[in-house]
Amino acid sequence: MNRLVGDKDFLSTILLLTDMGRTLAGSDRASFWYWDKKKKQYWTIVALECDRIVVEEGFGIIGASIQNNEVLIVNDAYSDTRFYAKADLTSGYTSRSILCIPVIDSKGNVIGAFQAVNKLTDEGYGKFEEQDVRRLAMAAAYCGRTLEAYLLYQEAMIDALTGVKNRRGFWEYYAEELEGQLNVYCASILMCDVDYFKTINDTYGHACGDQVLVAVSEFLEQMVADKGVIARWGGEEFVIILKEHHIHEAVSFAEEVRTKIEETAFLPEYPLLKFTVSFGVAEIASSLSIEKNVDIADKKLYEAKTN
Repeated sequence: MNRLVGDKDFLSTILLLTDMGRTLAGSDRASFWYWDKKKKQYWTIVALECDRIVVEEGFGIIGASIQNNEVLIVNDAYSDTRFYAKADLTSGYTSRSILCIPVIDSKGNVIGAFQAVNKLTDEGYGKFEEQDVRRLAMAAAYCGRTLEAYLLYQEAMIDALTGVKNRRGFWEYYAEELEGQLNVYCASILMCDVDYFKTINDTYGHACGDQVLVAVSEFLEQMVADKGVIARWGGEEFVIILKEHHIHEAVSFAEEVRTKIEETAFLPEYPLLKFTVSFGVAEIASSLSIEKNVDIADKKLYEAKTN
């Protein structure tokens, strides 16, 4: 608990809480699961002693606990038809007893689950009992509040329409991932704008305009991948940071993206609609503030659109 008070990092905190839950329940293993409603999956934020586990929505004992908001004690896993045996087949581990507790947010909504596997006693493997439920419930409650706070914080960094970072998320990314590192490696900023966006809205409607923004953001995310980050700057404008990209590399990247967008029909329901984007590119100068670097790329974008 002393370590928890001093630890501000989300994953480190959740790891400590999961380990605390394992100790309180007297189990061999423990895992903390997140219900990813967007992907319709449950996946482990932390799984002690094993790799990340992903279960499709509605499957497994974890699914039954989450969907029904129900505490489950299963002391013979392989005789329970809900048991997701694929995880054991993949890891080579044998699950005997399972205790699963839903994780709840402050509004009473299920957002995940805490699972303890294989009760340990002085004689070896044992069975989970009600006292284990009471003990594990404390760790589950801490996990729920920690996860909820983290999700709310992340939500504040995300653009609601496109799902990419917003300006606030962009500033945080720069501060955490790039600032102070520019003397070690280079990076470039790309400003991207959907051309004649007002005409798209006026011709096809704002719902279509929203679909265009979502399509562009998804395509940019796919192209950027782990090279950097993309954020919606506002309206139809996006900003990208490409790590370890000099100006000529960033320009080549922008031209590749620009060409592919020009050649692609993103919205089949609007067969006559094709759209283009323009870019402004600048290599980040470590001697300038991030705001000034963005401004330089923005001026380049203005030149591109003017021409």
